[in-house]
Amino acid sequence: MTDALEPVELDRTKGYFTPSTVAEFMILNSEVRKDARIIDPAAGDGTFIQTLLRRGYRRVWGIEVMEDRAAELRERTKACNGFSILSGDALDLATLGSWAVGSFDVAIGNPPFSYRRSKISDERILANFELGRPNQAVEILFLERFIQLVRPSGLIRIILPMNIFANTTLQYVRDFILENLWIEAVVGLPRHTFGGTSAKTAILFGQKRGKSWGVRGDLWSQKRVKLASIPDVKSLPDLAGMTIDSPDEGLLASMVDIQTRMDPDYHFAGAGTSRIVERSTVPFAPLGELADVHTGFFKYGDTGHLVHSSVPRNRLERDKYIRLLKAKNLSIYGFRFGVDDFFIRKDEELFRPWACLNVGDVMVVRVGAGCVGRATCVIDEQYNGQADDWMLIVEHKRVNPAYLAFYLNSSIGRAFVMREAQGTGTLSISKGKLLKVQVPMLLENEQSELEAQVKKMYEAQRLGKLDRAKSIFSSLEKRLELLVLKQ
Repeated sequence: MTDALEPVELDRTKGYFTPSTVAEFMILNSEVRKDARIIDPAAGDGTFIQTLLRRGYRRVWGIEVMEDRAAELRERTKACNGFSILSGDALDLATLGSWAVGSFDVAIGNPPFSYRRSKISDERILANFELGRPNQAVEILFLERFIQLVRPSGLIRIILPMNIFANTTLQYVRDFILENLWIEAVVGLPRHTFGGTSAKTAILFGQKRGKSWGVRGDLWSQKRVKLASIPDVKSLPDLAGMTIDSPDEGLLASMVDIQTRMDPDYHFAGAGTSRIVERSTVPFAPLGELADVHTGFFKYGDTGHLVHSSVPRNRLERDKYIRLLKAKNLSIYGFRFGVDDFFIRKDEELFRPWACLNVGDVMVVRVGAGCVGRATCVIDEQYNGQADDWMLIVEHKRVNPAYLAFYLNSSIGRAFVMREAQGTGTLSISKGKLLKVQVPMLLENEQSELEAQVKKMYEAQRLGKLDRAKSIFSSLEKRLELLVLKQ
């Protein structure tokens, strides 16, 4: 009877629903009896409900806020015994009743995520959550509701946006997770897992801790957590046969290791950069010990009339203008002039002397999924300009600036940059994070050798000889690898 269930056909433009292979993976890695009490507090199109019923689980509950979806699920599963679908908001205890708190063996699902204008501000709702802050993100409240619904030792399987696992401002949420769950695994999902959005997400696998289990002692610190990441959407079908305790998948970390960052890619990057440092005979130093960093400047609002696409021909008038450098003006091969060229006047409000570049400065793009960390060095005065606020300006002290700019763009340097980058939809790297990026301290003559080639690459880029610039960059990467990873 349950084998005949088919996925419910719903309008998928009204939400970001879970692929069946992801639901299969989450259920496969939830070892409970077939008569366990299981709830999906955000049933959506019913993927988890139907997968559970097909797998023979007999006591399954679902909650769905949209009545039409709830009605379709009831109709679709009316022949199944032991299944209940409730209409209402799972964040409102009136939907379930207080009896439901702590009564389930498993809470599983993919709750809705908030947008800027869809935060929860209802004080009656917020009052029932420890994480109930004003204008709270709906997924954070659902995380707490999942935990509330299961008994001590009960299982949590929930899909959450990656910012919960990574962003500094959400450390209080990670603290809450650590206080309430034994974390079994965090599995990163690729962008575009859910149709219509490229946001990064991850699955949290956890077991609810009892109050009598203590807070953070030896047992807590010795607990090992599996961290894994699915590389791309083409790999999603492989999830159906993947178990989180497989020794061939991911890496193991301790609860201590994941206190501040739980996102798997961060730890994979950390493991990769650690291997680089271990293999290298060259000492590394954090950028903060080598240079000063500050942000560029741009004022938004009604300032479009203050940005000019060209400058006067008259030299006296032309000298009153300065180039406004933006992310599109930077490439790994050098500055790109003639691409979105803009200028500002030095006697108007957009001009800030401290945001202007000097020879020897390095510009680093701080925001953008495809370009965060991209760097270019000011090698002579023709590259002068004012950096906008999407840029970080590195004023060098103890490192050759041309070498530094190339290093940040290299595959080795990118590994260190991406370890510090944060974000779900759009990546960014803050000034503080950039200062943590490790830089190999090559000998002075080795840095100078690379500087000479970087300048040739920049000149090739300036003259439009892109193939030549790419060839030089490739040779530089090979040379850097030989210098840093000496055998």
